Amino acid sequence: MNKTFSVILLLVIIINTIRYLYYIFTGPVEAYFFVMLAINFAGLGLGIYYLFFQKKQKRGRG
Repeated sequence: MNKTFSVILLLVIIINTIRYLYYIFTGPVEAYFFVMLAINFAGLGLGIYYLFFQKKQKRGRG
């Protein structure tokens, strides 16, 4: 994946996280919202790790 696509994907995950937090705080609480929020937090953590903290692997060693 290139960097711009990763940033766009991370923005979508952030928007979905905010949306599900809004649903939990305002509407009737359903278990579905907590499951989707957990999935979004996992994706958020992996996306931030991928974009900022991943070490670049060198190809063609030898």
